[in-house]
Amino acid sequence: MLYVSWDPILISISFVVAFIAAFVALDSATKISASSFGRALFWRIGGGATLGMGIWSMHFVGMLSMKMPVVMHYNIVLTIASFWVALIAATLALNVAVSKETLSFQRLALATVLLSGGVVTMHSLGMMALTDHITLFWNTPRLISSVVIAFFASGLALWLAFGRKLVRHHAFINHVLAALVMGVTICAMHYLAMSAVQFSDSHEGMGIVVRGNAPSAMHSSVSETGLSIWVSTSTLIVLGIMLFISLIDSQIRTSRLNESLHALNLQLEKQAWFDPLTDLPNRLQFDNRLDKCLSDAMTTHSRFALLFMDLDRFKEVNDVWGHHVGDLLLKSVATRLQACLHAKMTLARLGGDEFILLVPESEGEDIALLAEHLVESVQIPFYELGHVIKVSLSVGISFFPSHGDCAQDLKFKADAAMYNVKQKGRNGWEIWHPAMEPLASMPPVYLTDVSVGQ
Repeated sequence: MLYVSWDPILISISFVVAFIAAFVALDSATKISASSFGRALFWRIGGGATLGMGIWSMHFVGMLSMKMPVVMHYNIVLTIASFWVALIAATLALNVAVSKETLSFQRLALATVLLSGGVVTMHSLGMMALTDHITLFWNTPRLISSVVIAFFASGLALWLAFGRKLVRHHAFINHVLAALVMGVTICAMHYLAMSAVQFSDSHEGMGIVVRGNAPSAMHSSVSETGLSIWVSTSTLIVLGIMLFISLIDSQIRTSRLNESLHALNLQLEKQAWFDPLTDLPNRLQFDNRLDKCLSDAMTTHSRFALLFMDLDRFKEVNDVWGHHVGDLLLKSVATRLQACLHAKMTLARLGGDEFILLVPESEGEDIALLAEHLVESVQIPFYELGHVIKVSLSVGISFFPSHGDCAQDLKFKADAAMYNVKQKGRNGWEIWHPAMEPLASMPPVYLTDVSVGQ
């Protein structure tokens, strides 16, 4: 029997190769469900090929760690065959495991048979690839034990990797742990199987005997040095490419996620500060602007106006043509009102058909002209979904500081002035005066002369 020694550094490298390959394969597998068909197909094939390459590389690095007092050569055909067996088996096993969101017992069993069978076959072909009259003596009980352990170790690795849903915010840690387990089990399969083999340069032995292929029989072989260069180069290229693609893909996903979060934040901010129907500032934003305007006006001793506006006959529009037409009308009204304003003014929708306007640094004559312009703009008929709709606008006005020094008083008095316009027949504007105050507590009276057209 030939004396065999082992290089601990190469044994460690074989484990590192298996671990990295398993990690890249698991990372690829987790990208499948969130990818398009083309990308998912790439990750299925790429992940399986990476795992197969890692298993194959780990095997031959382990073989290189074995030192014997003879020059070893490897048959190229059998070496390449072992490579394809590892790739196909790992790819099929990975795809069976990730074909559905949860790993059933039936698919776990099938994936385990594929992976363990591929590893055992790859290992056998790799051992048979030894040339130079090296004779292999297989210890039958140990060989059977290694096959059984290979099956259960493969099943354990697959279950830990795919048998439970990975927690997203712990995905990296889960990948590392699963890859460690898979790397350990792959190495355990290999070295347990290696322990079932003895080598000899004679034809004597016990147990199952498998003779190596002599150079005279196999003309194409590769030396240990050539195999080490081949294995290291091909493994580094494949793992490097997959890691690079995975990194780029992760960066793209992160960028898209950041863009989605930014868009979501903008949407949430818009919902918090703007009316969803008209895109005008909502009550909350208007109140903030009104408070700031009050503070500035008190500091500078300036004057500003508050206009409370309400559409006339809007309820009849909803009743006759439906709320979808009423919503379109409100959008059109908001557009017309905004066309009458300048940048310093703030128009907001309070809800329903109520609008409010803040006009900073304003005088009475300017506000009267503005109110008249607003009323006239709404008098022009609207055309919504083939319907001709005629509505009008009632506007109530209050001034700071003449009519109050707080937001509540100013809004109350502008609302009372608007209500006074409705009492007089609608379609107009009024500035609040003390005689209007009793009207604020009276319910509105809706006239029956509805002017709508179609």
